[in-house]
Order: sequence, then structure tokens, then C-alpha cells
Amino acid sequence: MSAIERVSVDNRLRICVVGDLDGIHTQSWLTYFLARGHDVHAISYHTPARPPEGVAVHALRPAAGGGGRPGSGARPGLASRLPPSLQRLANLLRYRRAGLPAAVAEIAPDVLHAHYLVEHGLYATSANFRPYIVSAWGSDVLVDAATSTLNRAIARFVLRRASLATANNRHMVREMVQQLGVAPTDVQHIVLGVSREYIAEAERAIGDAAGQEDRTLTIISSRSLDSSLYNIDTIIRSMLQVRDRMPNARLVIAGEGRLRPKLESLAASLGLRDTVHFAGQLSQEELRKAFMDASVFVSVPSSDGTSVALLQAMAAGAFPIVSDLPSQQELVDDGVSGLRVPVRDEQALADAISQALGDEDLRHNAAERNRAFVNEYGVLETNMARMEAWYYRLAGRAPEAEL
Repeated sequence: MSAIERVSVDNRLRICVVGDLDGIHTQSWLTYFLARGHDVHAISYHTPARPPEGVAVHALRPAAGGGGRPGSGARPGLASRLPPSLQRLANLLRYRRAGLPAAVAEIAPDVLHAHYLVEHGLYATSANFRPYIVSAWGSDVLVDAATSTLNRAIARFVLRRASLATANNRHMVREMVQQLGVAPTDVQHIVLGVSREYIAEAERAIGDAAGQEDRTLTIISSRSLDSSLYNIDTIIRSMLQVRDRMPNARLVIAGEGRLRPKLESLAASLGLRDTVHFAGQLSQEELRKAFMDASVFVSVPSSDGTSVALLQAMAAGAFPIVSDLPSQQELVDDGVSGLRVPVRDEQALADAISQALGDEDLRHNAAERNRAFVNEYGVLETNMARMEAWYYRLAGRAPEAEL
């Protein structure tokens, strides 16, 4: 992350976050406010596998070891066989008994902020602390609360206790207002976004490459390999048709996760060993270069909010192909800045990839639009400054610029 101007010592906030401390989005959120010079604390049930450097981590059960993923803390055995909504109620009791309220009281933050509405958002309510902020990230609103009566009740319960809610997509904001009963004034659209340094590096590299040969016939996917939600298997299967039409096309799958062995076996069984490359977990610099080397970025989950990976790919000039979901309409203008395809439709996806690879003008025009869009919509520092202003407002403190 590029150098970020720090707040004065006298005006720094004590911020406490409850969330998945191993998740890249929560870590990015914590890292930004740490870089701003705030006193940043984070609570998890177990000690996270990769504690965010510089953040004061408070593990409720440090001896138990292993991971702070959403829903972690579920007891093996009977509880783990319960429906997710009931597991979350059980976890609420476990977090409370493990001392979450006492941990928050000891930290005495200016603001308490939980990430993921129906999980850590629920657990943090046990602290009975205000000001309390909860952030929705996608499936918590668009899947969990939309398909389960109990999850919907949990979401409403959390939102009634929050001083402020945020969502990373305007469609999600509308759903939270219309379906979950949030007052429009109590929810803000705040996107995590892409750092200015990342955007600048991408723009410099694109400028240096001007006039050179067009990008290769490479498609890249960088969504999680931990969940079937992201439909990586559909992307792999679509490559059978893409390869038949364009024998030199190849798919790069960046990332790690529990589904990788199964997905590798699928690619092998389809005879795609030479077409599909599993690149593993890439650093941010490696990922930016991979996006720039690719002609097409594919992200076709069954549910999605505003993906940081999508914004990164757009900033790097890769042509986006995404699921045709209401939440993606504000991000990708179908046929102009990218293409949208029905969920789990291998034929439609293969057609879209082939169309994009075969139309250099479409990709070039989309790249110009997408870089402008990211600069307007998805800059990390701009969006986190809005979040910081809300922190100050809810804490009853004057922001740095007003001192």
C-alpha cells in the first residue's frame, strides 16, 4: 500500500473490528486504518493463522488455535451438523461466553465495527456497545438473508442494533432498505476499492506497453477456491469450447483453497491440462501483472457484491465477464464495458469468452471506460476516507481536517 498521510496523535481513533481476520478484505480494511495512524484492535474467536501485522489482536480462545473465518468457533459434532443459521445462534452464545463483551469493554474503542452481517455482525451484538457499525459483503444479504427466514431475522436483529450499516454495492443497499427494513439514512454505500498505487502502477505499465502487440489469448480467474459459490468448475468446463475455437487460448486460475484438488482433477479429466494453469496464491504485484497479461477476466459466482478482484482487473485493463446479477449492473455495462452471462451457463460463458478474445476493439474501448470507472467508483483511499468520516461522526469527534 502506498504512503498514506497519518492523522495526528491527538486525533487518532481507537477502532475495534470483529471479523474474519484471515480474510483479505478484513485485513485490507484493518491495514488501511493502521496506516492512517489509528489505534486498531481486532477480536477473533481463535488466533488467526495470519494475524494482521501491527493490529492488536484479541483472541478469545488463543489456545484453541487455527483460523478466524466467518462462522469459526462452531463446535465439532452436533453443532456443526446444524443448519448455518442455527450454528450462528450457537456461535453467538460461544462468543459471549468466551468473553467478547469483556474484551470490547477492556479495549474501550471509539467505534466497534463488525464485518459480515449474519455472522460476526451477530456475534458483536453481544457486547451491547455503541457506536456499532456493521458491514455487509454480498452473500450475507443476497443469499443468506434472502433464502432463510432465520437468517433474515438475524440480519434484521443486527441492523436494529447498529448505529450504521454499510454495503459495498448499491443493489445491496436497496435490498437492505426494502427487504431488511433499514432506514435509507442508516446505510451507506462504501466500497473497499483499489489503492491509488495499484492504479498508478497499472496505468504506467499500460503506457509503457503502448504500441506493442496485443495481449495474449489468456483468460484469468482470481476468485476463491474455497467455495463452490464462485463456479470455477463452470469456467473450466467452458474452456472445452473456447479451446476448440481458439486452440492457443489458456485459462489461468490464481488462488488457493480447499477445492483446488477437485478442480485440478476436473481439468485433467476434460483433457485440459495444457489449457488450464493453476497459478496458486499470487502477491498483489504478481496478480496485477497477471491481470495485465490477460485479455479477459472471468468472475461468474452465483451471488456477488462489488468484488475488489473485479475492480483490480478493470484497472489493469483486462476485459471483464461477470454473472448477470442485479448487483453487477452498476459495475459492468453489458456489451460496452464488459459482458454479463447467466449463472452456471457454460455455453453462454464460452460464447462470451470467444467474443471478447476475438474483438480487440471491444476490449480496447472497454479498457478505457473501466479505468475511468475505477477512478470514480473504486479508489480505496477515497472510499475509506468516507468510512473514517463516519467513524469520527459516530464517535462524536471532529475529523482531522476540521481541527
